[in-house]
Amino acid sequence: MSPLSMRIGTVFLLTLLLPFISGAVPSSAPAWTAAAATAAAATAAQEVFPDSRERTISAVRTTGPLEIDGRLDEDDWARAEPTSGFTQREPFEGRPAMEETEVRILYDDENLYIGARMYDSDPERIARQLTPRGVTGRAAGYFEFSFDPNLDRSTGYTFRVTAAGVQRDQYNFDDTSSDGSWDGIWESAVTVDDEGWIAEIRIPLSQLRFNASAEPQTWGVNFARRRIADNERTEWAFVPRGVHGNVSRWGRLEGLLLPTTRRYSEIVPYLLAGAEVAPSVPGDPFFDGSAAQGRIGADLRYGLGSTFVVDMALNPDFGQVQVDPRVINLSAFETFFPERRAFFSRDDALFDFSLSGPRNNLFYSRRIGRTPRGGAPVGADFTDLPGETSILGAGKVTGRTSGGLSLGGLVALTERERGQAYFADTSQFTRFEVEPRTRYGTLRAQQDLGDGQSRFGAIFTAVDRGLSEGGELAALLPDRAFTGGLDFEHTWADREWALWGFLAGSRVTGSRESIHRLQRSPNHYFQRPDQDYLTLDPEATSLTGSEWRLQFERRGGRHWTGAVWAAQRTPGFEVNDLGFSTATERLDGGMRVRYQEVEPGDRLQSYSFTFSTFQNWRNELRRDFFSASAWGDAHKAGRFSGSGNFTFRNWWGLGVDLGYSPQVYSDVLTRGGPLMVDPASWNVGLNLNTDRRDDVTYRISLGYEDGLRGGYDFSADLGLDARPTQALSVSVGPSYRRSLDPAQYVSQLREGGFEPTFGGRYFFGELRREQLSLDTSIDYIFSPNLTLQVFAQPLMAAGDFRNFKQLAAPRSFDFLPFSEGDPATVDGAPGCVGGGFCRADDRILVDYTGDGRADTSFREQNFNIRSLRGTAALRWEYRPGSRVYLVWQQRRQSRELLGDFDFTRDARAIFDSPGEHVFMLKVDYWLDF
Repeated sequence: MSPLSMRIGTVFLLTLLLPFISGAVPSSAPAWTAAAATAAAATAAQEVFPDSRERTISAVRTTGPLEIDGRLDEDDWARAEPTSGFTQREPFEGRPAMEETEVRILYDDENLYIGARMYDSDPERIARQLTPRGVTGRAAGYFEFSFDPNLDRSTGYTFRVTAAGVQRDQYNFDDTSSDGSWDGIWESAVTVDDEGWIAEIRIPLSQLRFNASAEPQTWGVNFARRRIADNERTEWAFVPRGVHGNVSRWGRLEGLLLPTTRRYSEIVPYLLAGAEVAPSVPGDPFFDGSAAQGRIGADLRYGLGSTFVVDMALNPDFGQVQVDPRVINLSAFETFFPERRAFFSRDDALFDFSLSGPRNNLFYSRRIGRTPRGGAPVGADFTDLPGETSILGAGKVTGRTSGGLSLGGLVALTERERGQAYFADTSQFTRFEVEPRTRYGTLRAQQDLGDGQSRFGAIFTAVDRGLSEGGELAALLPDRAFTGGLDFEHTWADREWALWGFLAGSRVTGSRESIHRLQRSPNHYFQRPDQDYLTLDPEATSLTGSEWRLQFERRGGRHWTGAVWAAQRTPGFEVNDLGFSTATERLDGGMRVRYQEVEPGDRLQSYSFTFSTFQNWRNELRRDFFSASAWGDAHKAGRFSGSGNFTFRNWWGLGVDLGYSPQVYSDVLTRGGPLMVDPASWNVGLNLNTDRRDDVTYRISLGYEDGLRGGYDFSADLGLDARPTQALSVSVGPSYRRSLDPAQYVSQLREGGFEPTFGGRYFFGELRREQLSLDTSIDYIFSPNLTLQVFAQPLMAAGDFRNFKQLAAPRSFDFLPFSEGDPATVDGAPGCVGGGFCRADDRILVDYTGDGRADTSFREQNFNIRSLRGTAALRWEYRPGSRVYLVWQQRRQSRELLGDFDFTRDARAIFDSPGEHVFMLKVDYWLDF
């Protein structure tokens, strides 16, 4: 596709989009655009549903103690007036609920009490599958209730209890977003009788942040119920699916007269004991096959008034019960792993400042306590390296004022980490630094306006490693790193339309060596020899950059929604000291349009179609913006995508995806070398799942990508979820991938004397890759408070590199191939006979001059990786907020340089590999004051 036709096509698609998101169709429009008229009627269509925001329920003060036993037999429950009248959201939107639900609310100075009676004409059909806390899904019916204590129409809390007594909770923010890592401490009980089932709940007011007042308070509130038998979800304050909003659509809770002074504090002391057993290597002075550890500490939360909380960790336990999955990463960028540590995941939504691109963010808490980055001395026989950086202490303050200002601050201090090395020939031990003592800080503020319909915010992050005076790591790591950002969002027409954006900046300072290294890293590649708009400055001691984005959306609409956006990232933008980003410099533009139908038909319950496109250009385009050739020369990435998703009346789901990526000029394929053609490709994907309510469900995902200049990528993911009993759940997910990459980067020779590629030589190989993994999880739930969870991921991956070659010219996909020969000694030096490359002693020797002697070499690229990672965790909540964890983790891994995939051999090798076993016991005790 030519650059000019691409520009014309994009303008044409934007022209088609405008009638849909504006809701207007010109009178002269052709008949085939008449469907766009449905957008104009979207608001009118929604008016057939009553506005539930005016619904109210009154809370009644208790006169005596309540026992949370799921019976509602105290006199106070009879005094409270019930509310009912739920409306279906699924399966038939807007219709009355199939079964009645009644809710009552009581309160005292310390707690809120919710009593719900869920009527059911056939109690035998009430689904009561036991699941781990926080996991409800479609395995059990549930009752859900939500509060917006400050009536800001933007933030709130949602609590859910299933008919089996399993709890789930979350914090809601930005109206439609939620944070499932929020972990409240509350009490519930359920009973089942011949009329249905009952849920009785106690929510300590200490778990909710709200502004104390001497006047009766009004909160936002909503209730919902899921019935598995008919796949029905009903809501008290009904939120139509064509409306953008959640918290802003809730009804009102009235009659709360709460204490004007509130003090809240809690402390959770813990005891941790652990042991590691793994094979030892003869002569290793650091590890004899076993190790043990113990630790005591505490987490402290203290309320500053009624809406702000201080969190502190004393000698913190920042370990993870879950292990990260094994990933084979052959790209130039790091892999993202989610945060699972409780201290950081609690209230983490407040610190979010998302950038353009998936997962890119100014704040990534896993940078704190990361794996040390310093290396061992060359030639050491044995080393002892810490697996993670110790966190000496951490604290944060979070909260929200009555005026809608959300504030958050976080500080952390990590220890200076050292490793040890042993040289057997001299019997000498050496200590060396692998991570400096580092201070981290983050400040975040966000102000809501107009009941949350508009907001603006700011963030500032800082990292200080104290390397200004030099040190062992001054040449490796920057001394200081700062980022800051401003963001905004404005919505109107009842949040149907939105305009949002952000501006972020960064500044990193350090030694000349560390900044020079940063300029040459994959996020920047200032050393590219074929460009003249980036400057590689070996004398620089700082690096600065910025990123911005502006996006216009239609978020609400019965059928049509869409978005258009523009963005830019400058070459010096660097956030990876306390943030996460795998993006490089670019100009970005794109659009998305979506059509949905939620009204059930004869065969389909609902369906949707989505079309989207994005195109990226290098910043050099700014110099010659109006030149058609410049648009093509600067084009670095792009994609056109279309998808359809269908839910059938039997609740099976089907998804189909089609995509096309045009040919572009990549600035990362040569790892800092000249631009190289990234060929066009197309892909197709298919996803199918059965009814998720069944005791046994299946899912399949197939994908195929075809490179138009060679290469392919096939993937197949299967899934089986089974619930043999109400207490046992089993999930098995085999995943298979097979691909051929005609040009996988291997190595480079910067001073290779090859003038067509500016003196350097860039080597590639044909990579045939095959991978099979099997994600398996087993949950056995003894009770809602006692669970056993087992997870295992065996993985086998093979990569066979063949047909090594050298890039022939920049801005091309042309190569100079090397035939394979035999290793030999030529004039007393290693070389190859009968070919341009050969394999010898786990090295690839390359003779690009043709004289038989090896001109360069690199390590053998073939790989066979066999891995097994698993965790078994027993969790017992012996009283609210107090838990015992017993954890066993196992790791097995082997690597060989074979290249071919052999299932029998590789599967046997997994279990023949030596295993590393980690055992942990943790006991904590929750105290509130």
